Amino acid sequence: MKFSVRVQYGLQAVLELALGYGGGPVQIGDIARSQKIPIRFLEQLMLTLKRGGLLESTRGLHGGYSLAKRPSEITVLNIIEAFEGPLELVSKKMKKLPVLAEAFAKIQSHVEDDLKDLTLEELTLKHRQKERAIFYNI
Repeated sequence: MKFSVRVQYGLQAVLELALGYGGGPVQIGDIARSQKIPIRFLEQLMLTLKRGGLLESTRGLHGGYSLAKRPSEITVLNIIEAFEGPLELVSKKMKKLPVLAEAFAKIQSHVEDDLKDLTLEELTLKHRQKERAIFYNI
């Protein structure tokens, strides 16, 4: 299974917003520069996430994007589904062979559970721990 570039860049952008959570809106140009995402593409991604209820935007000089919920309330599954819709490992053709359908339904359930359990808050904590470890190793 491979996630699309939309999902990958969307995760990067949302993680950046989670890292700055509580500090006010972040301008899209700042996210594009720091994450090295083409700004026109990022604009489309941010609109998709906003429509999905994960982001909110503020207009004006000090405007930008911010999370619509606390980082602990947004899961990686929420972000993936905003771009790709529900995960579907079991196809109609696969259902013709029940043993395959059952096996992949079980795998899908485990993947969904793991992605539901992984929140932006947890990713933010892990990111900060790695940054500290790199800083102390210098």
